[in-house]
Amino acid sequence: MKYIKSLVIASMALATTLTSCDMGDFGDLNVNPNKPSDAYTSMLFTYSARNVRSFTMNSYDYDPWTQLRTGYLSESKNNQYGPMGTTTNYGTANYYRYIIKNLNTIIEMNENEETKEDVSVSSFGDNENQIAVAKTLRAFFFMTLTDMLGPIPYSDAFKGESDDIWEPKFDSQESIYASLDADLQAAYALFNEDGSLTDADILYNGDISKWKKFNASLRMMMAIKMADVDPTNGKTRFAKAYADGGMTKVEDGFHYTFDSNSSAYAWMYYVGNPNLADRNLNFVPNKVIVEALKDHKDPRMFSYFTLDGYKGKVEGDPTDVNAYKGVPFGLESNAAVLAAADGCCSVADSYCEPQATYGVITTARTLLVEAEAAELGWINANAKELYEAGIRASFEFQSTYHGAITGVDEYIASEKVALSSDKNTAIKQIVTQRFLAGFMTDGIEAWSDWRRYNIPTLPVYEGQALEGIEVYPYRMQYSDTDKQYNVANSDEAIKNYLNGEDGRWQRVWWDVADNK
Repeated sequence: MKYIKSLVIASMALATTLTSCDMGDFGDLNVNPNKPSDAYTSMLFTYSARNVRSFTMNSYDYDPWTQLRTGYLSESKNNQYGPMGTTTNYGTANYYRYIIKNLNTIIEMNENEETKEDVSVSSFGDNENQIAVAKTLRAFFFMTLTDMLGPIPYSDAFKGESDDIWEPKFDSQESIYASLDADLQAAYALFNEDGSLTDADILYNGDISKWKKFNASLRMMMAIKMADVDPTNGKTRFAKAYADGGMTKVEDGFHYTFDSNSSAYAWMYYVGNPNLADRNLNFVPNKVIVEALKDHKDPRMFSYFTLDGYKGKVEGDPTDVNAYKGVPFGLESNAAVLAAADGCCSVADSYCEPQATYGVITTARTLLVEAEAAELGWINANAKELYEAGIRASFEFQSTYHGAITGVDEYIASEKVALSSDKNTAIKQIVTQRFLAGFMTDGIEAWSDWRRYNIPTLPVYEGQALEGIEVYPYRMQYSDTDKQYNVANSDEAIKNYLNGEDGRWQRVWWDVADNK
């Protein structure tokens, strides 16, 4: 990773270019531009924070794979992505070059006695909160990357300049999870709710109480995935995070609202650009999510989808779940896809606004993860109360950002939704509700749920079978760039942790084969 060193300064320049928030007095920047003290921590943070959008309705590439591979979206006009051969790898270089490097620089500048009082640092907020927030956001990126790929460079990743380690080892996911939990706990202890950050914090607008809740929620997200591989440590870590307090209100959620400089991906590419002729959209609701909502008589259907969109208005009562039709993902030909899309519904207009708000990790998911932990006996809490609170939070999130819905009380009381007294059945209901709540949000977390529980069932269709696919992928592969600059260490990681194959059907550490 020698290229990391040469691009450190570029990351700072790029952060400055892409930041639109009011950063206040920039001071005298007519100094050596290669010194980190000349970078404003506020600018570095805004740039890194903007990249969380890649993990919801991803991404700048014309391939919303997190939504396609979790049963949420499907193609409407062709079978380009159905065989799942187009997106096979995920490059991490830019996270190390810029996104995570910026967060490391923020931490260093706030810890360094020579820079911590400079206006380039102090103008963003107090030192302890800057360090805590940077560590928390850094952990989010590392957690997500290791959940996608498995082993990644971690402990040696930024030791080039300090220790002359330019080809870092790939750490096991197990050790990364342990380090991230410890780092997040240390960050949590630094938070000071009497302080705040400026609006350069585009995620929580400087609200430290919400950052604390996000920090604890992240720790629970990791701990619950350990249930099948290391339940002892998973339980301990979860209980500590739960005691610290995760998200409870919808506004606590880790959301991303697109701004005028970065229009929402759904508007630009996928489902709702009003400039598209006749709104002949490329991606539409997947049959899996549509049928699951029908099966539950779920009124979120009316907030997620519209009958007015794809190839004109679909006949039917928009308040009747049976009026909605989804499209299978992975049919054998373009003609088959076009036929299946005839009369299908569309993604609701609210997702297609240029400045739409998407959930990355929502309060609904956090509460439903806590409900799973309660069922497992990991925390002293009422699983039914957490389960119902999670469903209510999902309804409220939808009503706040994507169209009002009613009937949550009746829904929770319905036979299919009411939480079972049988533990195994209850856990499946909880995970199902996470799926139903996760449309166009929680992309990577939804994929993690499917890998752990096979919920939802994702059928393999003709076009996928023709490619030899028998089940959806379990991980992303390393990019060629990530491997070619670190051959020995990437080969060692593949040998030790991935059964000798950098393949999509190798499993990450917490994903136990056929465990459900």
